[in-house]
Amino acid sequence: MTTVSSDTYPHADWVSKELGNVPVPNLIEIFELEKKFHRRILETESAADRKRQYHELYERVHLLKQRDDDGVMDETPYKRLVVTFRKELENKSVLDIGCGNGIFLLQLAKMIPHGELWGLDTSSIHTKDSERPFRFLQEDITTFTVPRLFDIVFSHQVFEHIAPADITTHLRSVHSALEPGGKFIVCLPNRFWGPQDITRIVDNTFRGLVPAQGSHVNESSYTEMIPLLKSHGFIKPRTVLPMGAYSSLTRGIRVYPWINKLLERSAPLRSLNNLVAKSGRPIFKNPIMIVCEKADS
Repeated sequence: MTTVSSDTYPHADWVSKELGNVPVPNLIEIFELEKKFHRRILETESAADRKRQYHELYERVHLLKQRDDDGVMDETPYKRLVVTFRKELENKSVLDIGCGNGIFLLQLAKMIPHGELWGLDTSSIHTKDSERPFRFLQEDITTFTVPRLFDIVFSHQVFEHIAPADITTHLRSVHSALEPGGKFIVCLPNRFWGPQDITRIVDNTFRGLVPAQGSHVNESSYTEMIPLLKSHGFIKPRTVLPMGAYSSLTRGIRVYPWINKLLERSAPLRSLNNLVAKSGRPIFKNPIMIVCEKADS
């Protein structure tokens, strides 16, 4: 372990192993890049300039995240998402925003019956059309239009990367992409259990001790997300039961997230929750997993 990683970035080696042996110097370079991006984009008034900043950052970060070996990306979290939201996804048309290389859509296509599948991302995709069971649209995720309407718009680990100044145009784009009565599924880290971006090389304990300083410019909470979604035309916000996604008996149940909001508002309850830990980190990090509907117009 180098002096700089142990003194300034005490958890860099830990995070490197969790990311499939991305070299520690690369993680440090990513952190420094993203920290500058974080500060700059929050100060940038021009939407066009913010789009350029997003694109430049993610193109550079993608290259730096290459592993030491030819390791394959872990499919398990994406399979779990398909299982968790099968109730909403089955036999539905789906638009996956910020799809990356389409790993979620690939799992969805393998695991359950589905309608037409589309992926949208600002960066180019590295598989050929004939090799994927979905259509790909390269477009900015903060403001986009699609040539058809969808039953489901799916957003996983995307919202927290969008600057507050772009949230309204982003949610308007999502709303416009949905059929009347269609559902928006949005999943993102809870800032009370952060940081969950590259700042983890500074603090990887998931206890909210250090704010996100990297590409997560908008880590949020249930308390903040529910009124935000309602103000942009989304109704009936529901979530899975806490830890409910891990049981076949409970994963299909949808409830109003009052327990999740209570945890956010009560420091004693958060401390009690965090006592149930593995490797010094809370098992339950209160992830934001919201299913809401586009109101009929």
